[in-house]
Amino acid sequence: MNKWVLTGLIILGVLIIVGVAYDQGAFDNMSGSGWAMILAALAAPYMAVKNFLFGNKHLREFKDKYQSLQQEEVVHRTDLDSKIKEKEKRIAELDKEIQLLDSKLEVLELKKEKVVKEVKDLSIEDTKREVRDLFGD
Repeated sequence: MNKWVLTGLIILGVLIIVGVAYDQGAFDNMSGSGWAMILAALAAPYMAVKNFLFGNKHLREFKDKYQSLQQEEVVHRTDLDSKIKEKEKRIAELDKEIQLLDSKLEVLELKKEKVVKEVKDLSIEDTKREVRDLFGD
């Protein structure tokens, strides 16, 4: 029985040592080789327990980065929304100015028609007067 306990402790020690070495990146330069796969398989139990107890560092970094990107997006969206509202307000002001100018233009066109009519009437009256002056009444 002691033999199995000792063998189990040795295997557990080897797994922990390989797991810590793998976690520290000692085997990064061995990527793609058969030994790297064997060492990764030996380190897997340690990594699983470590990730279960302490969480995954890469996952935390990813979540933090995602949250910061979401916050930046909210700030950017708020900025864009305020700019859009300013532009819409300016468009509404310009529409009011256009309507005012259109009404002024209509008034001016009516005045123009009136003046043109008066000029025609005057020219007809002047023509009649000249005819009377030339030919008499």
